Amino acid sequence: MMHNTLNLARQPILDRSENIIGYEFFYRDNYGECVIDDPRHATASVLVNLLNQIGSTSAFGETLAFINTDGPLLLTDILRTLPKEKFVFELSESTKITSRIHEAIRHFHSLGYRFALDNASFNPHYLEAFMPLFPYMEFAKFDVTQTDIEQFNHAPNPYGKMKLIAQKVEFYEMAEAYEALGFEYFQGFYFAHAHLITGRRIDPQYMDVMELFTLLQDDAPMEEVCDSFKYQGILALQLFQFLRSAHPEYIEGAISIREIIERFGKSALMQWLLLIIYSKSGTRAIDEKNSHAVFAQNRIDRMVSLLEKCTPHPTELQLEQIQLIAMLSLLEGLMNVPMESLLQTLHPNRDIEDALITHTGILGRIYADSLKLEKGDVNSASLLLKSYGITPEEISITSIR
Repeated sequence: MMHNTLNLARQPILDRSENIIGYEFFYRDNYGECVIDDPRHATASVLVNLLNQIGSTSAFGETLAFINTDGPLLLTDILRTLPKEKFVFELSESTKITSRIHEAIRHFHSLGYRFALDNASFNPHYLEAFMPLFPYMEFAKFDVTQTDIEQFNHAPNPYGKMKLIAQKVEFYEMAEAYEALGFEYFQGFYFAHAHLITGRRIDPQYMDVMELFTLLQDDAPMEEVCDSFKYQGILALQLFQFLRSAHPEYIEGAISIREIIERFGKSALMQWLLLIIYSKSGTRAIDEKNSHAVFAQNRIDRMVSLLEKCTPHPTELQLEQIQLIAMLSLLEGLMNVPMESLLQTLHPNRDIEDALITHTGILGRIYADSLKLEKGDVNSASLLLKSYGITPEEISITSIR
């Protein structure tokens, strides 16, 4: 059964003045439950839901996102596609610290990525395993329900250079006691429960992701990679949302999906696809599309078809622009991204802006026509494109795509 809703939980982390400095995000399955069979899948799913679908602006804005990180994920280059200024990656006490994990953390830290110890401890075995990583850790999080507070007074404190976070704080007295010990940040039910975030799930087909990943593995020409996105509208939609969340500089001023892909580059695109593949692990490899994905792909296909009917030989630029207009409209309609915000980030040319805002020009007429057809208003749709020689019969055929 394909689910149309994605689930994610978040809990705020506050400073001593109870200002929110960030949120920790937690994996939730299709039923809103925290059932983790594969930590890598859970981490990848959180990142994909945050960046590809919900969007960083609405999920955590200008604050930090704390993400529980699976050790093996650090051995990939996926982190390099993520904005280092937005994320703090947490290492749980169950992480197996190998020489390769140690080197990966050292390397990412040298690039400016930020890390935290989750469920830090004074246990000798814990300290033996994790102390080599202490120079690269910015935060240490202590579970107050599992920590002997007296250890901070009597034991040598190896965490002195880190910013300390008290988590699972349930009473005011707990917060007060840990603040007196020098803790700067707090998290727990006393301040706020973990809140379930839901959104429309718009997933690409697993096989589409694998086909594109294989193209990149085989070092296919950029032209072939860009062409593949013509037939994978949902992937293009997710890529646009990801870049808007993580690297808006790649979409600013772009006039086509092709230009955006060329700016992002094949290597980064491959790592982004790998993140999607990891997020699918543990689910069925081949799944039917959900209704939101079907709706989105239908709009893209319909608008391309209408352009081809209005212009017997549309230019490559017109085809790319109509796809971009379709995707921008879907970001507003399905992912709740305000059009004004999109236009401020993208700075599109006049033809695209007019099409989206005033529905003028041939591209705007096609967009308006598609909206009418989605509502079943074939008569109004026929009138909009009458001047381009499109008959009501042709409009009717397009409406059932």
